[in-house]
Amino acid sequence: MCASLPRFFLFGAAALMMSCLSSRPVEGTGAGRAEEQPLGSFTLESGTFGDSTLAPTVCAAGDRQSFLGADLQTPGSPVVLRLVVDPIEGPAVRLYSTEAPFDKSVVFRRSDCSVFHFSLDSTGWRINDYEDYRLTLQLDCAREGEHITGNASSTHCH
Repeated sequence: MCASLPRFFLFGAAALMMSCLSSRPVEGTGAGRAEEQPLGSFTLESGTFGDSTLAPTVCAAGDRQSFLGADLQTPGSPVVLRLVVDPIEGPAVRLYSTEAPFDKSVVFRRSDCSVFHFSLDSTGWRINDYEDYRLTLQLDCAREGEHITGNASSTHCH
């Protein structure tokens, strides 16, 4: 009887593993989901990018590119919204094109904004040596024919 007990647990564990593998993915990972939920929305009136609405679904930690902050974007969209927290000059938001990141770019500093609120807090998790952050961002910024307004938040930027 005792010799068959471990076999029972082995088959039970295998059945449990198979049921877990066939279940839906963990919420927030995006793996296998047909459509990601937007993290928020920003209205952009821009001479550089045209008038559009950005509805980012992905938040990537700036650690991946060696800066404190995060990138907000929608897969397939050529425009990335980057929050950068500079230790000397303070926070800024940069919009740039993935197709021409240095040629097609707009930067808004806090002084360009009537509203510039953000929080970037560590969740205490590290994923593949990158910090995981909780982010909130609210903007109403204008400069030289460029204007962005809106907000977004994410519980996991990694």
